[in-house]
Amino acid sequence: MPKTTILIPAMLDFHFPLLRYAFCTPRYTPVILEDCPDAAALGLEYVHNDLCYPAVLIIGQMLHALGSGKYDLSSTVLMIPQAGDACRGSNYLHMIRKALQRAGYGKVPILSLNLKGLEEDTRLHITPAMIHRAVNGALLSDLLMLAYHQTLPYQQQAGETEALLARWRERLGKRLQGRRITQREMKALYDEIALSFAQIPRCQRQVQRIGIVGELYVKYCSLGNCGLVSYLHSRGCEVYVNGLSWYALYYLDTHIIEDAASGRLLLPLLNWLSRMQTRMVESLRNAGFQSAEPYDRLHRTGQGLIPYGVHTADGWLISWEAVQLVQLGIRKVLCVQPFGCMPNHICGKGMYPNLQRHFPQAHLVSVDYDTSGSLVNVENRIQMLLDAQ
Repeated sequence: MPKTTILIPAMLDFHFPLLRYAFCTPRYTPVILEDCPDAAALGLEYVHNDLCYPAVLIIGQMLHALGSGKYDLSSTVLMIPQAGDACRGSNYLHMIRKALQRAGYGKVPILSLNLKGLEEDTRLHITPAMIHRAVNGALLSDLLMLAYHQTLPYQQQAGETEALLARWRERLGKRLQGRRITQREMKALYDEIALSFAQIPRCQRQVQRIGIVGELYVKYCSLGNCGLVSYLHSRGCEVYVNGLSWYALYYLDTHIIEDAASGRLLLPLLNWLSRMQTRMVESLRNAGFQSAEPYDRLHRTGQGLIPYGVHTADGWLISWEAVQLVQLGIRKVLCVQPFGCMPNHICGKGMYPNLQRHFPQAHLVSVDYDTSGSLVNVENRIQMLLDAQ
């Protein structure tokens, strides 16, 4: 029986090279969709421009892939993650269905990736093996990302950090497709990866350190932030973006565990992920890299500053990450969000003045991305942050 191709929209640039192996099964072949320069224009042909900016890009990217001729549509499905809360992202499935119907692809199935029992008729069946590969892929990608960004601006030999990242991705990709990785083996990999980046010869350079916080899609996806990380790298900056495992733990803690039925089933997953994240942070710090506090300690760092009861979408995690960056000595923080994103306006923009009062040495600059926005305006705001003293 031929395999079914799962088309997954680009959402987590640094993590998908390893996370995609979670969906490699005897039934499915995962494909992460490539960057699509005309995604916004194509998406706007089929959805209203007042909808969530990530939705416009994701729908445009999906339609571009279906019309590319690369895939046999009779054995192709689309996949979309759903958080299942008040965020508009929880309604993407309905938007995608309408767009596909209008574009003539109404027969292409859509799978929902969620942990809340949504869309049971089209929900992706998640197995323990998939969860195990996803957790390991996310943690390993977090470690690679944090070590890579803290090494790249200082490398003596151009291309050495990028080459090391590519070697690790190739090795880890093969390993994730093999037998289950034990916790002992994961811990050894954490130490080996961190030390390998620490051993890259460095130059003593004065660089600006820029932190990025904000909405999940815009923070991690170059399509959603117009290549923000590459833009900052091109200006000689060191970039700090916090790892995906913090969001995963936040989501499990605030969205899933509170539900009595699913909480009993997924509490062991939260505890396991938390333990492994703590060990990953330890490996980074032992090798001389910086990291935010592990999730199980984060409430202590924002006490009195952050309203922890707000957890729609990225919720209080946005403000907590901003506080962590400032406490790590990263004074300049870009706060990115889609234009009109209410959780980000409340938990992000609504909190920044209070954080600024408590950390007067910090600079928090908010940047909105939207189909109607100008890239020049975005880059001007970024430059304003770079020029701040």
